[in-house]
Amino acid sequence: MAAPHEIQAALASLNGKHGILGCLLVNLDGGVISSSLPQEIDVATLGALSATLFSNNDISIQRMNRGNLVQMTLLTDQGILHFYSSGGYIIVVLTAKGQRINLEGLIRSVEAQGTTLKGMLE
Repeated sequence: MAAPHEIQAALASLNGKHGILGCLLVNLDGGVISSSLPQEIDVATLGALSATLFSNNDISIQRMNRGNLVQMTLLTDQGILHFYSSGGYIIVVLTAKGQRINLEGLIRSVEAQGTTLKGMLE
């Protein structure tokens, strides 16, 4: 596994692109591996809830015989939450409130960085 500062730098490289406020890398149990989110955000709670949300949706997708959940996007009144599964971890991306978002650009950027992070996490 890469050094913690290298993982954090990979997450931080997404900040500001396509309205991204910051990112969180969590394991499947909800433990936070790294974060590029502002310090005022409770990343421990966000990580635990994100892993639960992703896992529950993955189970639902599997029960519908649609395979495994790879990524999902949620639109809220506070912005977008985008989840991407990579190498046994989940990348959680939050956008800033009130931003115009290029969703396709956001998804492509996260996929590309997910591939990079997967290599770093092995």
